[in-house]
Amino acid sequence: MTRYILTLILFSFIQITNSNAAVTVFGDTDAATCYNHAKQGYSSRSSINICLNSLSEKPSVEAHVYATRVNLGIIYNNGRKPNLALEQFDIAIKYESIKAETLLNQGNSLYLLKDFTGALSKYDEALENNIRDISSVYFNKGLVFEKMGNTQDAIVFYKKAVSINPDLMMRFDERIRLDKS
Repeated sequence: MTRYILTLILFSFIQITNSNAAVTVFGDTDAATCYNHAKQGYSSRSSINICLNSLSEKPSVEAHVYATRVNLGIIYNNGRKPNLALEQFDIAIKYESIKAETLLNQGNSLYLLKDFTGALSKYDEALENNIRDISSVYFNKGLVFEKMGNTQDAIVFYKKAVSINPDLMMRFDERIRLDKS
């Protein structure tokens, strides 16, 4: 428990990236590769091209088109291009089954643009739309509150996130390890 509290206190000294919600696409297609690149945190031009190629091929499954838009947006966010990401999310949000994940990722774009109030609003909308990974929303809300200088609320949301998904603690441990090296 002491390690847990010390880790939370160290949040103000470390930079942790947002948690995103890549939308799963199965198979051996560019859309599936785009999903894997988004999930693994890639941001390269080749990752972007894979996603764009998938979109230009007009996948036969409509859901794959919208999922690829979300995953391309995540890749843009990974490369610190939130405005390009928001363009993709604005298209993807029309597909109801991935709306909550799209809202989470829109919040991440707004976070990168330092629109913290807007990010919090999108995270709340993701919760209202029954996002599957609630821990990601709480984690990201913690990041926003931390950036706003509200350490008390940040810790509350970090604790909520870790209580739902204890694996998030590994992200903090890894970051602390990297900062010490």
